[in-house]
Amino acid sequence: MRCPCWLPFLVNYCCVLQPLCISAHLSLLFTVCLFRCVYLMASQKVSTSVTLAHFSNFTVCLSHSMGSWILDSGASDHVVGNPSLIYNLSPPKIPHSITLANGSKAQVTGVGQASPLPSLPLDYVLFVPGCPFNLISISKHTSSLDCSITITSGSFFIKDQSTGNKIGAGSKQQGLYYIEPPSPTECNVSASPDFIHHRLGHPSLDKLKVLVPQLSHLKSLDCESCQLGKHVRTSFRNSVNKRSKHAFDIVHSDIWCPSRVPSNLGYRYYVTFIDDFSRCTWITLLKDRSKLFGAFKTFCLEIKTQFGKTIKVLRSDNAKEYFSAQFNSFLISHGITHQSSCPHTPQQNGVAERKHRHLVDTARTLLINAHAPLKFWGDAVLTACYLINRMPSSVLDNEIPHSLVS
Repeated sequence: MRCPCWLPFLVNYCCVLQPLCISAHLSLLFTVCLFRCVYLMASQKVSTSVTLAHFSNFTVCLSHSMGSWILDSGASDHVVGNPSLIYNLSPPKIPHSITLANGSKAQVTGVGQASPLPSLPLDYVLFVPGCPFNLISISKHTSSLDCSITITSGSFFIKDQSTGNKIGAGSKQQGLYYIEPPSPTECNVSASPDFIHHRLGHPSLDKLKVLVPQLSHLKSLDCESCQLGKHVRTSFRNSVNKRSKHAFDIVHSDIWCPSRVPSNLGYRYYVTFIDDFSRCTWITLLKDRSKLFGAFKTFCLEIKTQFGKTIKVLRSDNAKEYFSAQFNSFLISHGITHQSSCPHTPQQNGVAERKHRHLVDTARTLLINAHAPLKFWGDAVLTACYLINRMPSSVLDNEIPHSLVS
């Protein structure tokens, strides 16, 4: 346990000395303080919750700024007296106190966090109002962070053990090792994380850590405004593993938007029919959306003739062409159930939407590679469909769609 009796006596003594005489009286001060310490420790038992630094350290510390941080091997906890240097301050769960030089106890009114440097976050920092020093406990710091401290005659370095990078440094001044303050280019603030988050326009936690390195220790940031203002629609679950058990039990269909350039035969649309089980795709080029009904009748006839199957369920979006009187009569007469997605919800028709993207991307690539004009997009889409049907699909665990439906 360090000497608890020196501070008031030493301060009073130093006040009556001339500045040039202090060094000449150091030995006398040490002797007087030592005898006073022995007397107090013999006359009463003094229990402390925090061990402070040597008395010689505080002699110089009183003359420095309240924002200075001192590296101390004798302190068992981090201690702060400047309220602007601590954040996330909360009352201690268990009453704490530190013992002053005259044996009296100073109450610890709060426990929080501090960042002497952006790379040196300190947890569990004791706040003592009016305390004229800010101490960094070496034992506490090395145990909380995997770091090493190298001390020389005039400076010290703090390095990360895992990476070897320097995370802090300081110099020796009048017998004390002071942390070097951050450069003016670094963002050094003492406001609360919530306040900074609000003023910077509610950035994400990752961006906030980049903007304000002192907040790199934050694990989460609860902001109700962010939750309301940045709320997104819940993702639709992947239905790959829930596809139908047999071919043509479910067929997905969708009409691709009009092309800005008509094909060489005057087509501006195409419609897809996708078997849910095999993901095999049939495409019919259309000059107008009203030709959908004829394309669907031809597709149904081909399925019945070539595979001996009938379609049970047709899934589409809410395009009006799928709800015409002729279309509905045909579905009813053939016992086909029509399932449509909710309005403005293309995710529910995701199989057809993703197939559109795959077809268009492949067709565009074919045109670029062949240096063909855009008017041949219809031929490129048909070629892309033929190739995709005969290529392994990751959706089907690398099985070939055409082989599954054959």
